[in-house]
Amino acid sequence: MDIFIILSLLAIFLGGLVRTYFGFGEALISMPLLALIGLETHTTISLVGLAGLFVASLNIFSDYRSIKYSVLFIMLAGSLVGIPIGIWILRYFNTDIVQIMLGGFLIIYGTYALSKYFFLNNRIRIVLKSNIWSGITGVVSGTLGSLYNSHGVPVVIYGTLSSWHIKDFRSTIQAHFFLTAIFVVMGQGFGGIWTEQTIPLFLLSLPCLIISVIIGKYLSKLTSYNHFEKWLYLFIIILGVLILIT
Repeated sequence: MDIFIILSLLAIFLGGLVRTYFGFGEALISMPLLALIGLETHTTISLVGLAGLFVASLNIFSDYRSIKYSVLFIMLAGSLVGIPIGIWILRYFNTDIVQIMLGGFLIIYGTYALSKYFFLNNRIRIVLKSNIWSGITGVVSGTLGSLYNSHGVPVVIYGTLSSWHIKDFRSTIQAHFFLTAIFVVMGQGFGGIWTEQTIPLFLLSLPCLIISVIIGKYLSKLTSYNHFEKWLYLFIIILGVLILIT
């Protein structure tokens, strides 16, 4: 097998593993790696979109009991507004400024949350309760989903600021991912983002994605809530750095 194909599948595998363990982030892992390999931009975006949809479909059915359905439907409605906005930006604007702002925000938020976790013992805690925040989260999620397949970033931040339990956190994110990814993939398809390489590479990646889900679920069962929260904040910082350097 060509080394280019092997490296591409490895990038998709790592993304699927991260997605299953943290509930988000596969795009911000896979897309920079695929870009470094030299995969064309539209192929990268469409391939990661399909891979994310497949991983979400495997995860959602095992965790549906813990989904926060009322919040999920509000976020989904917001995402339907945000998806065409992201497609429009992707086709007609330079996305570098949006990428820099996103990376900087993730570093700032992750550093703040991690510092609070270690030094303040979460005594100072912002809790978002209004459904308005669910709608705003959905719009931003849909927009970033179309741009970078990163629907999970705003949902994760909203979830951490809403004090969700780890099961609710993972399950609601996966459900939102699954439903939003359907529309994102459709938007990318009709928006001319798919290329001739998209489907063949996606089909080759299916065994890697299945294995990544199995390993990710096993690792998540070994992690306590407190440790997961710490690794989550650290991972957000790493994602911000990856966005900036790519």
